[in-house]
Amino acid sequence: MSHWNLRSFPRYLPQMKSISEKVDEFHIAYVEGEPEEAWKQLFSFHKIDMQHRFVKSKIVRFFLLRKKIYSQLKDVDIDVIFTLSDLWMQEFSKYCSSKKGVPYVVWLRGNHREVRKAAKINPIKEKALNYLETRNLKEANLVIPNSRDLAKKAEGWGVQKGKITLPVYSGVDTRTFKPMNVKRSREFTVAYAGRISPEKRVPYLLRIAERLNSIHFIIAGGKEMDISFPSSIDYVGALPFSEMPTFYNKADLIVLPSVTEGFPSVILEAYACGKPVLASKEAFPDELKIFGSVADISEFETEIKRLKTLDLKTLGREARKYVEKNYTWDKFGQSIIELLKSVVD
Repeated sequence: MSHWNLRSFPRYLPQMKSISEKVDEFHIAYVEGEPEEAWKQLFSFHKIDMQHRFVKSKIVRFFLLRKKIYSQLKDVDIDVIFTLSDLWMQEFSKYCSSKKGVPYVVWLRGNHREVRKAAKINPIKEKALNYLETRNLKEANLVIPNSRDLAKKAEGWGVQKGKITLPVYSGVDTRTFKPMNVKRSREFTVAYAGRISPEKRVPYLLRIAERLNSIHFIIAGGKEMDISFPSSIDYVGALPFSEMPTFYNKADLIVLPSVTEGFPSVILEAYACGKPVLASKEAFPDELKIFGSVADISEFETEIKRLKTLDLKTLGREARKYVEKNYTWDKFGQSIIELLKSVVD
């Protein structure tokens, strides 16, 4: 598996651990950061050199340096390559797959086309990236979507139906994400957690927050767009994954206004912490049971007011029981292993 920066690896650790516990060796090729000692008991790490004096783009750097990259990994003995759906990771995996003569499998976690569209990138660049992504998905041995909607999207992009598996859903560690007594505001509190990027529609949330000045709003996430937060918003920046359970527990309601999502971990984590969720129609997968509300972004202000009057604590307890029963990382890991074995046997 390829990974860019190990500083973000803790978010992926639960799902990758659920796989590594069921295989003899799990290799991680990475570019930046350094592995923690505890991780080395679960994975074999291989740092690859993708430095280039003039080029910043990950995908361009890969094309320029792919032979050099492969030379650093050619002696690693593997049976199958498993990759997340980020474009450079797919390019990396497809190239190594062809050189080593082993299958590669993509876990499709989101609609990157909608992300690019929301970011309003250069149209020529957008078209080129969409083409590369579609080509990689078509050439993969299997595409594992993490929602029914993404399965339909992949088929619409031209991926052979027989290569698209049934969805494999994310899980949540309910021992880590759980109700906690934490220091928090006495006011009704609404929280957003995620990247601050165009497809997440955080500016809409800020306008709502300015009008609902009797409600406390807190936001966590790294900035990937030019945005400023009014003094009435409690913006805490990008938090370490280990601090997210505390963050959720500071809120009464979690909101997800995104224009696109796959199967959002934020929803499962919020549910596990006993917190209902208000999500946009585009962000909430059909498979999930609603504990809170799913609404058009234009209805968020009204929905926040309505939800504030409900017994959210009881709703949150029901949400936690639901994910405890249905969304475990062990189920995820077992499903992924069975699919990976199917392309090797």
